[in-house]
Amino acid sequence: MSPHRLTRHRPARELPVSQQLSHLLNLFASGETVPTPSVPIPAAAVICVRDTPGGIQVFVTRQADAPGLIDKNRWAFPSAELHPEDIHHLPLAVWDAAKCARLLRKDNTTKALNYFATAARAALELLGVLLAEDVDGRIISSTDTPLWEDSRQKLVTGRARLGQLVAERDLKMRLDLLSPWMRWVNTPWQLRRHDTIFFICAVPHGQTVSFRSVNESWGGWMAPAKVLENADPEHAEYISAATRLVCESLARTPTVGSAMARVRDVSPILPEIVRHDDQWWVSLSDRADPSERGRIRDVGKVVTESDLEKSSGLFGAES
Repeated sequence: MSPHRLTRHRPARELPVSQQLSHLLNLFASGETVPTPSVPIPAAAVICVRDTPGGIQVFVTRQADAPGLIDKNRWAFPSAELHPEDIHHLPLAVWDAAKCARLLRKDNTTKALNYFATAARAALELLGVLLAEDVDGRIISSTDTPLWEDSRQKLVTGRARLGQLVAERDLKMRLDLLSPWMRWVNTPWQLRRHDTIFFICAVPHGQTVSFRSVNESWGGWMAPAKVLENADPEHAEYISAATRLVCESLARTPTVGSAMARVRDVSPILPEIVRHDDQWWVSLSDRADPSERGRIRDVGKVVTESDLEKSSGLFGAES
């Protein structure tokens, strides 16, 4: 398989690829290296949002500019790969696995729940945001205590699981505070691929985001339009195509309430790679470009490579 064969026609939209991916594509095209596409790794990304007098803001991170780091200076949203342990003995309130599966249009209720649970874990681990309610049904309004800092550290180091921490405190997860916004699958030409669902996260009243970086990355609140303004539109070094599409769609969303209430088309975006005049581009068809997505266009189930991958444990179970 050669990248040249993916060039068919001028698509509805093309975005530049990073220098790293461009280098790989040149190697593939020259025949020096043969691509061996991997099955995308399921992952969840968290887009915390808040209302301000100037409009909606998102919590975004920027990779540090340090030697040896991949994607230096790139804007992104916190994310984590799915772990089956995220849903072990996980107490739930309001939404159950079946509801998660309906929202993600999946047959496998266990994996659908895992996407939501991993997003909740990433919110707590990386941002200090807990999406849970107490025994009286009240949403937790503060995690700014030594107890929760200790719990957060246990999650990070793998000494505790999300369900364990929640159950020990007689809490239940509130996955309805997450709303699926976009699903992006990396192209087969990338060495490490992910099948990522981006979730909007309504930060509970009284809680504050406390970003924890593992490599001195920056994290802070910005308007989506400002993120796009700070990312060079002619280059992909500072913002991925997926992050760009998320920011574009949220830039036209007035409030957190409207973002959470909006029913999004979560059909997976499967970008292609095309080449024009020795320049590589990420290609999005009319249907793939989610810029104007605001309602569900299809109601059928969605299946991608990562959904078909058979693995042991929870992911093999169909409901």
